[in-house]
Amino acid sequence: TEEDWEWARSVLESMEKGEELVKLKDLKIDRQLELGAIWAADDVWRNCGIQKALMDSFAGRNTEYNVERVIFLLTVNRFYDPSSDQAAHEWINEKAFSYTTDVAKEWVYRSQKKLVEEKEVIERRILEGLKAALDPSLDLVFYDLTSTYFEGDGPELADFGYSRDKRSDRVQVVLGIVMADGIPIAHLVWPGNTTDKTTLEEAVRDLKERFDIRNVVFVADRGLISSDNLEELEDEGYDYILSTNRRKEDLAEDLLVKDVPGDDETRTEEVHSENGRKYILCLNEERREKDLERLKEGREKCDKELWELRDWFEESQEGPGRPMTEKGVMKRAEKIIRGYKRIFDLDFDETLEWRVKDKEWKYEKAIAGKFLLVTTSDLDPTKAMEKYKELKDVERAFHELKNMLNLRPVYHSTDKGVRGHTFVCILGLLLRRLMERKTDMLFEEIFEKLEPLKVNVIDHRKEEIYQRNELTPSQEKVLESLNVENPPKILVTP
Repeated sequence: TEEDWEWARSVLESMEKGEELVKLKDLKIDRQLELGAIWAADDVWRNCGIQKALMDSFAGRNTEYNVERVIFLLTVNRFYDPSSDQAAHEWINEKAFSYTTDVAKEWVYRSQKKLVEEKEVIERRILEGLKAALDPSLDLVFYDLTSTYFEGDGPELADFGYSRDKRSDRVQVVLGIVMADGIPIAHLVWPGNTTDKTTLEEAVRDLKERFDIRNVVFVADRGLISSDNLEELEDEGYDYILSTNRRKEDLAEDLLVKDVPGDDETRTEEVHSENGRKYILCLNEERREKDLERLKEGREKCDKELWELRDWFEESQEGPGRPMTEKGVMKRAEKIIRGYKRIFDLDFDETLEWRVKDKEWKYEKAIAGKFLLVTTSDLDPTKAMEKYKELKDVERAFHELKNMLNLRPVYHSTDKGVRGHTFVCILGLLLRRLMERKTDMLFEEIFEKLEPLKVNVIDHRKEEIYQRNELTPSQEKVLESLNVENPPKILVTP
C-alpha cells in the first residue's frame, strides 16, 4: 500500500542519515518513574519565585550538592508518598524523575537543617516572589493554630498540652499559620504546652517587622483572644475581626442573648460599641435549629442514662455482688454528662441526684446558632461576618497538612528536624494552593489527572532511554492551565 511505501522510504532516509533503527523486540522497559506532578510543580515552583527565594537564601553557603533541588524533591514527595525522611530519600533516588541524581541520605537531613536556619529570610523572599508573580491581596491576614503529636519521646520542643488531634497521651508541638489570599505566607512552631493566647503577639510582631505588612485586617478565632491580645493588635496599628468566647465573659454573654432581627437565613446586627470596637452578633437559622435539636437530644440522653445509673447503684446496694460506691457512681455520672456539664448539677445524698440548671439551660438555648465578633474595621456587619468565615480556609489548610501531606505524626528527635519537616510540609501546602489558584481546580483533581504521567526507562543495548507515556487530553488541559509546557517525548538522561 501507499502507507507501506511511505514507511519504507522513511526507514531508508533514516538509514542514509546514519540514524540507528531499533527493533521492538530489542527494547525492554526497565522501570517507571514519576513525572506528571513533578514536572508541573517544578514549573510553578520556578515561575512563582520559590526557587529563586531558596537559591538566594543559600547563596552564601558552600555545599557539595544543590540544596534547593533536594528541598524541591522533598516537597513534591509529600504529594506522592508522604512518610519518613528515609522513605523520601528512597523515593527521590528510585521513583522520581529528576535531573538531581544519586541524592545522599545525609543531604536530606542537611537540607532540612539549612531550611530551618534560613527560615526567616526564605519566607520573606518567597512572599516577595509571590507579590511579583501573582500580586496576592494582603489586606486581610488570617491566623490560626493547630497541634501535631509525636510517636515516641520527641525533641525538647515536644511537651504535653491541649491536643487538637485528640491525643492527650502524646507529646506535641503547636503550629501557627498566617495566610493571605488563600496562600500560607508564614508559620511558627512553639513547644507543645504553649497556650493559644500567648502566640498572637509573636505572630503580629512577625508580620510587622519581618514582612512589613501593616495596613491589614487581622482575622483570628476565639481561642486566641484576651484583653491583652486586643490591646496588642491596636497598639501595633492593626484592625481586626475576632470571634469572642461564648462563655465566661460577662460582656459577650450579655450580648449573645440579644435578638438578631430579620427574616434572612443568615443575618447580623451591631449590638454594642466601645473604645473603637464594634461587637457584631451573627445568627444562622439552620445552625440554630440543629443546635437546639442537639441540646434537646443531649439533655434527654443524659437524663435517661443518669436514671439507669441510679437504678443500677440502688440495686447494687441490695444484690449479692460488690456494691457500687459513691465515688464510683459519681465518676460514671460525670462521664455521662461530659459535653453537657454546664447544664447539669450532680449531687449525692444516699443516692445519685441531679438537676438541670435553669439559668444555664436558658442561656444555651438563647445562644444556639449565634456567634459574636469584635472588630475595629470599618466593614459593615455582614461583610465582617463573611470575612471571618474565610478563616475556614486555614482549617482546610490544617486538614491538608495533617491528612494529605502527613505532617503528623512526627518522628524526628531533634528540634531542627521537627522544624525542617514542618517547613517542607508548609512548602507542600504552598505548592498545592498555587496550583489550585492557577487551574481553579482542587489539588486532588489536578493530581489525579497528572499522576498517571510516567517516564518509562527503556534499556537498549545497555543504554537507558527516558520516554514518557502518551499525554491524555485532560493532562494537556491541566498543564496548559498551569502555563506549563508539555514534557518532551524523549527526556534528556538525568
